[in-house]
Amino acid sequence: MPVHQPQYKLYYLQVPPELAKEVGDFRIDPAIPLPVEGRWSAGRADEVPNLENLSWEQIIAAMLKIMAWERDHEDFVYYRDFVLSVRPQVWQELSATGIVKAQAKEFRLAEEIFLALEGLDPTHPRTLLNLALLYDDQAETLSQRGKSAEADELLTHAQKKFSQALVTTPPLPDAFFYAGFFHLKQKNLERARGLFDAFFELAKEDTKKIEAARKALAEADRQNRLDTLFKEAYDFILLGKEEEGITRLDEFLKVHPQVWNAWFLLGWARRRLSQWKPALEAFQTALDKGGDQVDTYNEMAICTMELGELTQARRLLERALRLDGENTKIISNLGILALRAGKPDEAIGFFETVLEYDPDDPVAPKMIAQIKASPEAHKDT
Repeated sequence: MPVHQPQYKLYYLQVPPELAKEVGDFRIDPAIPLPVEGRWSAGRADEVPNLENLSWEQIIAAMLKIMAWERDHEDFVYYRDFVLSVRPQVWQELSATGIVKAQAKEFRLAEEIFLALEGLDPTHPRTLLNLALLYDDQAETLSQRGKSAEADELLTHAQKKFSQALVTTPPLPDAFFYAGFFHLKQKNLERARGLFDAFFELAKEDTKKIEAARKALAEADRQNRLDTLFKEAYDFILLGKEEEGITRLDEFLKVHPQVWNAWFLLGWARRRLSQWKPALEAFQTALDKGGDQVDTYNEMAICTMELGELTQARRLLERALRLDGENTKIISNLGILALRAGKPDEAIGFFETVLEYDPDDPVAPKMIAQIKASPEAHKDT
């Protein structure tokens, strides 16, 4: 059922006995009232329908509301049979309209149309597929607007409708085609591959769609390989196998040179190998490509400190501290830098500041004790 049900008001008209006649192949039952929609605005029904100008089209439109939103209505079956008898081409007419509305991003109206068609025939594969595609498209739009919770809810609805469309008899090839792309977007590569394989068997003559599916799978495989390279690089570096990590990062960066995280990871690996200049270059590239400034400035400061460029190291740490004034890692490095510059009292001040922000910091107490035990302590120049 829908994510958000709209507000509307239906009035019910008692049929006079003399109108108990056949409309097309359908015989009207005077014991069952006919629905008609009133005008709804500002949260209330403010206009009763004009009975003098009432048409069968208005009655059918109200019945379609019931098909869409009131599946448990006591006269649901009667209204469904009425619509199918009086409007035998209703699926073709409404389906085309629903697709147009969906393409125009008129999601609520498109949903009502497709749900009405589902109410008329809950097993029609095209209707199920149209609903799945609608919910997927709407989820993407909401995600782009930052409404991730609503988008996730719609993706759940989309997946359910795709699943229903996949088990209809006879099978609908397009259901497997579009469900494959849906699962590709969800990063479920193996599920997508299985759906595309089924599509290839069902639609052997549809060369255009087969080519599109094969191309998408190839790109997904390539991206999956790159993702694996990046993860392996990170894991190798954590395990102290920096050279193996660098090899994988080099391969990754040949394809994705704009990914700042990869340059940052490369700098981190080289810094752990004491390759200060190459590390500094990698961190600078990460920064140029939009990388996180706080962590990158901090890493660059460590490299410049090791290269003996203490003034530049301090500038970098101060830039980082202006962006994150309570970052104990940066404050601690300022303490180490002060100690390198022969200013033990200033270093103690930085480490004491670290403890003010984080009393459980494991490094600061040891550094303070080490400085105080040194014969050079308290000789700042």
